[in-house]
Amino acid sequence: MSEASLERIPWTEKHRPKSLDEIVGQKKAVEAIRKWIEDVKMGKKVRPLLLYGPPGTGKTSAAYAIALELDMEIVEVNASDVRNREHLSKLLEGLTARSLFTGKRRMILFDEIDALPSEARTIASILREILKRAPVPIVLTANDPYEQGLAQLRGLTTMVQFTRLRWTTVYAVLRRIAQREGVRLPETALKAIAQNSKGDLRAAINDLEAVAKGSRELVGAFGRIFGSRDVEKNIFELMRAIFLGKNCRYTAWMTMSVDVDPDMILRWVEENVPLVYKSPKTLALAYEYLSRADVFRGRIVRTQSWRLLAYANEMATLGVCSAKLTTGEQTGYVRFSFPSWVKQASATVQSRRTIREVSLQLAKRYHVPSKVVAREILPLIKAALGDRPAKVIEFARRHGLDPEALQSALENVRGVS
Repeated sequence: MSEASLERIPWTEKHRPKSLDEIVGQKKAVEAIRKWIEDVKMGKKVRPLLLYGPPGTGKTSAAYAIALELDMEIVEVNASDVRNREHLSKLLEGLTARSLFTGKRRMILFDEIDALPSEARTIASILREILKRAPVPIVLTANDPYEQGLAQLRGLTTMVQFTRLRWTTVYAVLRRIAQREGVRLPETALKAIAQNSKGDLRAAINDLEAVAKGSRELVGAFGRIFGSRDVEKNIFELMRAIFLGKNCRYTAWMTMSVDVDPDMILRWVEENVPLVYKSPKTLALAYEYLSRADVFRGRIVRTQSWRLLAYANEMATLGVCSAKLTTGEQTGYVRFSFPSWVKQASATVQSRRTIREVSLQLAKRYHVPSKVVAREILPLIKAALGDRPAKVIEFARRHGLDPEALQSALENVRGVS
């Protein structure tokens, strides 16, 4: 392969482990996989291997390393294959035959099966069919195998857990890749990327490549942030960089050195957008980026795919910063405001506490979760009792509640969970 071709290969692929020995931070998992490989080589009947754990911990890389050690060719089955029965039947028919291109036997890979919970039964039936028709090695990967509906699959497989990587392990890999690629970055910069990855090695390598292939301005900015000393930036400096600065790429990486939770950074940006940007076009563009950041945060909550955090951060910082450059709006100094949402949340602490206490007491009586009481039952009680203090007192005494606490809970139940 030419040097030009190598340059176009993403670093996550270029530096993907070629053997199980190169899988970092997963000693127990590798030992279990080696035992499974030995059984396959000895011709024993083995269950499909299910590799599970957080994203970016080496599951897919391990699957390809297994194929290399078994000298097999991987046949990857994806979502469209599962749904297209005709295509799937043709695929299954050719399992026993060797590859026409390499002459190697085949190994099946189902990647990220928890992304297809609705197809779990179909995948389970496919596994049974493959094991019955052509007992070829099968490897599956999942971030969360305990997703609802995957019980059948768990029962058919040998499960091997991959754990979240320590940042020091990620840092060691980044340092090795940087040396191979001839990238010169401060050690503190590499450590910041490693720590920001939350144990997702793939995301960390992508971030390193983005910095290394970025502009000289970006690398210079990185050096200023992490150069001679580890300077902790405060949230006001970040706000000034986003709303007043012109080096927007700098703001995305600056978030790594701000000792503020990413969700809180999003709140700060959200609060100050209308205070700084006056042009309707700039406001619309900034809110578009914020909405995308919020979409990524929602996906993280639903899927626990923390590799998406980098995208959410970029939308909220780099994106909002670039809005003014796109429209040409000139911004001036303003007094940045603390997120009002936090103030409101603080003001309702006592109200939420009261609702929680009343919900817990009623939950014991109704034999349902307290969250169900707060979300569904308390609004019904409020509607039934209305603005009638005597009825509230009567209901409270009948249910062993403090009348004042119940009244307070009913008054604040809307909009508070």
